[in-house]
Amino acid sequence: MQTQTSTLKPGMSPEEWKARVDLAALFRLAALQDWDEGLVAHLSARVPGNPNQFLMHPAHLLFEEVTASRLHKLDDKCNHVVPSDETPHKFAFPFHKGIYDAYPQAQCIVHLHTKYVTAVAMQEQGLIQGGNQYAMWLGPIGYHDYEGLISTDEEGQRLARNFGKSQVVLQRGHGFVLWGHTINEAYMLAFLMIRACETQVRSIAGGVKPYIPPQHVLDITPVQASKFFTDGNAPFNQMSWRAHLRKLDRDAPDYKT
Repeated sequence: MQTQTSTLKPGMSPEEWKARVDLAALFRLAALQDWDEGLVAHLSARVPGNPNQFLMHPAHLLFEEVTASRLHKLDDKCNHVVPSDETPHKFAFPFHKGIYDAYPQAQCIVHLHTKYVTAVAMQEQGLIQGGNQYAMWLGPIGYHDYEGLISTDEEGQRLARNFGKSQVVLQRGHGFVLWGHTINEAYMLAFLMIRACETQVRSIAGGVKPYIPPQHVLDITPVQASKFFTDGNAPFNQMSWRAHLRKLDRDAPDYKT
């Protein structure tokens, strides 16, 4: 898909510009689907070719206001790489950094707390593995106990350890955080997590006892889903991402400016 390149700044590689456009698209898709929450949710991505530099939105911007050129480029101390008078997202940075440090393969991090995800985060059993197809596609996830409002470097490190073999952590009483090998992969994992929680809450409210498939089905389904849907390089994942970019080109084309 062609993207605007007129705002490509001196010294910015085409790879960085593509990452900026894709991350801005992720912000806008989240806003269109009511996944954002004022100024307190946050997304980020590594700068391609510079693993210790990160793209994040300015702390004062709503998701619907983010564009590719307005994203901050930050170093590993949350300082501006390119001078700016805008406030970087210091509140969110510590646990993003902890995850990036622990997972060199992580290229994008998503932290959201939609209503239904927070509702599941309040439930003792958490997300019911196998309770619905979305949860089965995700497979087992990690859990992180609530530690208070302000994140720290130490909490970021503890949070990172709680992923285990998963790419998704449900934060108790709070929301969720995930990492993706690509930005489009992170979007798909977020979609599945949010849908899994919505479906679980609605079924419990209806008094439905969840059907749980046999263990061998639970074991194989995430593997099947990865080859088809969840892995960022899977054909349907990429086809789905291109479709969503076309939607943004119709509904919010300024995301790539």
